[in-house]
Amino acid sequence: MNWKIPLIIASLLASMLGATLHYRTLYYDAEKARKIAVSDREKQQVAFEQLNRQIQTVTALDTQHTKELEHDKNLIAQLEHDVAASRSRLHIKATCSKATCSNVSANTTSSSMDDATRARLTDTAQRNYFTLRHRIEIAEQQINGLQDYIRQVVLSNKQENQK
Repeated sequence: MNWKIPLIIASLLASMLGATLHYRTLYYDAEKARKIAVSDREKQQVAFEQLNRQIQTVTALDTQHTKELEHDKNLIAQLEHDVAASRSRLHIKATCSKATCSNVSANTTSSSMDDATRARLTDTAQRNYFTLRHRIEIAEQQINGLQDYIRQVVLSNKQENQK
């Protein structure tokens, strides 16, 4: 019977040691998973802050270019109204090449009359001119906006990622 007590104690110690090692392994695995979760959360927080900065930059760029476009549209509309009301004139520099103006004789001289009106665009050509000016302003603002987006968002993001 003397040998049974040390055997029981040894088996209890072995089982306690096994349980301790098992829970120690579980603790280290849980601690490793916690560290990974904290690291992922910090990375997500940095990405979220970076995304917020990008959104603020894009919003500021959008507001700036929208205001500029509205200003340009108003200028074109004012010019169109002034031309229609004869407060301003629309001057277009044009030349006529020999190929396109074959019906004009080269030997004719220009004659002037005191009551002659100046040459002017047709109403359709005038509307088309203002439509083109409007579209050019839109395209210019879109291009400027994209260039600013690339400079201020894409390239700055690229530089931050390289750090």
